[in-house]
Amino acid sequence: MGELRTRKRGKKWEYSFEGAKVNGKRKPISKGGFSTKAEAVAAGTQAKAEYDNCGRVFTPSELSVADYMDYWLENYVKKNCSYNTYNDYESKIRLHIKPGLGRYRLASLEPDIIQKWIDDKKIGGMSKSMVKNTLACLSGALRYAVIPCKYIKDNPCIYVKSPSVPIDRTRLKHTEYVCRGKDFDDILVRFPEGSNFYLPIMVGYCLGTRIGETYGINLLEDIDFNTGYINIQHQLAKENKVWFYRPPKYESYREIKLGSTVKTLLKKEMTRRKRLMMHYGEYFMKTYLMPDNSIVQFRSDITVPYKEIMPLSVKENGELLTPESFKYCARVVHHELNNPLFHSHCLRHTHGTILAENGAFPKTVMERLGHKDIKVTMEKYIFNTEKMQDDAVNIFERNAW
Repeated sequence: MGELRTRKRGKKWEYSFEGAKVNGKRKPISKGGFSTKAEAVAAGTQAKAEYDNCGRVFTPSELSVADYMDYWLENYVKKNCSYNTYNDYESKIRLHIKPGLGRYRLASLEPDIIQKWIDDKKIGGMSKSMVKNTLACLSGALRYAVIPCKYIKDNPCIYVKSPSVPIDRTRLKHTEYVCRGKDFDDILVRFPEGSNFYLPIMVGYCLGTRIGETYGINLLEDIDFNTGYINIQHQLAKENKVWFYRPPKYESYREIKLGSTVKTLLKKEMTRRKRLMMHYGEYFMKTYLMPDNSIVQFRSDITVPYKEIMPLSVKENGELLTPESFKYCARVVHHELNNPLFHSHCLRHTHGTILAENGAFPKTVMERLGHKDIKVTMEKYIFNTEKMQDDAVNIFERNAW
């Protein structure tokens, strides 16, 4: 390409250089309006470097890990991942990857450096899942640096082993908690039918939905009482203080067969909702879906050009309830009912475990829970309960002799 040139036009300076031929003709690239020649040279040098690197503002071989992670976040994660995934990766990069590895050149990053960094995270007390997920974040970013970017030849993370972290038995007990029997009965006594949290509790327990999916159910469209199926096609997710309908986690769209218990509850809720609309009249808050999939509410006497939806859970006057609202329910269970192990996700665990204990096929459990991999279902959601142990002993005793 041609060299950078500058010239004065009136009282201002301009830079220019020749670009590649288009249709057999070269077109000069130029910009003016600079107060001094030095400003024009500086701006022109940067512009020519970016042009020569196809728009990049850096030379890949000199790029630091910190700057590359910023580039990956902006050019891949923000464009291809959900808002919550972006925030999760941004946090891991800012708090863990940049402080430990950011100062190194991307092209010089070797497996031994990464191994020492991740081992130090373990020694520093980071949980097993956090160690694994932070390493996975770095590995995903470096995989993108190999293909399609070709900034490095190989992903050094493929040679790094996630360190073994001692099991935190308190955390494990919380994660694997199965809520049933007296524990579940006590919760339903505290939050009976008609309360704000009864229906989300029962839907999570009966269908195994994630908490965002539970609150993302649209009673007007997602349920087919004739076929007996509910369509899980979105989750309620918060982004910058605004609630949106977003695809289910891992885009796990699915239809779940309804049992008679939850089917009856959903029908009763729709009847109850219509009764509340009549009772509150113009003061009832209706819910609408904006073109960008954000959720808004207006009084029923206001006409708006948006699609009306009927969220699974609202207050008596129609005011929207969300996954954040459920945190109050969890606090009550922790402190009033003296059950610190309860959390919204345990309802999902319980659903899968009850199915597994009573002979449901693993693939059926996987499809109801919306997993892409049967391994996740078997390892994370179907626990080795006392009943499973008893059944194993009984099977052996019946068939071994």
